[in-house]
Amino acid sequence: MNQFELNQIRSKLRRLDLDDQFIERYIDKLIRNKEPFCTASKAIDRWEKKDSGQFVLQALACGLIAALAGGWLAVVQ
Repeated sequence: MNQFELNQIRSKLRRLDLDDQFIERYIDKLIRNKEPFCTASKAIDRWEKKDSGQFVLQALACGLIAALAGGWLAVVQ
């Protein structure tokens, strides 16, 4: 990997809020194993943090649907 690709990997790892010591050890491991950029990049992309806002939105939507369905069933009976 060239320096530009290493910097891109560092950037991706920093976006995951990983500490600098871990990032440098991981970069060293990639260099030792002669890991190609595309493989390393794909592996890091799988580590991406899940958007917690999306999870909360889904939970609220499910709660709203359950409340509406419960209210409708209460009125029907």
